[in-house]
Amino acid sequence: MLGMTPSLGDIGSSTRALRAEISAASWFAALGEPLTDGDRTDALAYANVDDVTLVTSWPEAEAFLKAPASLAWWDREEALRKALLARAEAKVPERALWTALTELTTEAGDLVHGRAATAAARMGGAAPASIHVAAGAAAQAVYQLAVARIAGETASLFESKFRLFAAGRWPLGVAGSRLVLF
Repeated sequence: MLGMTPSLGDIGSSTRALRAEISAASWFAALGEPLTDGDRTDALAYANVDDVTLVTSWPEAEAFLKAPASLAWWDREEALRKALLARAEAKVPERALWTALTELTTEAGDLVHGRAATAAARMGGAAPASIHVAAGAAAQAVYQLAVARIAGETASLFESKFRLFAAGRWPLGVAGSRLVLF
């Protein structure tokens, strides 16, 4: 363990704090609603884009997700996630890290799936598979933020991404120089 006990405590406090944020979040509650200034600020910080576009229905979101688009934003996220994961793995024992991440994302996945289903029922027009896609995207955001925090990164784009989900939004992706939000 090489003196890693303080980090084990850090991982516990990081995931406890994140669990509280997950429980308090307004998952998918603002889908289709006008953007707030906070949404716009978090969106621009998250995606490093010039503009934010809002889709207002499940069919619009589904059409965007099916459209061919550049995945440069996804590649940037994945590179950051890998770098932060390497830092986290260097800080805490592998088993403790993966146990914490698995438990956290499983719990979050259960919660966000229910919230996505509720939002879909409220708005109507959602294909059943889209509920799973939305929940998966939200659970991924939780995982990414947990990795960043365990790695000791406090100002990552994953913080902004999580805040968008916590505010009830779903960042769908980047098209050109704009982030598309639902």
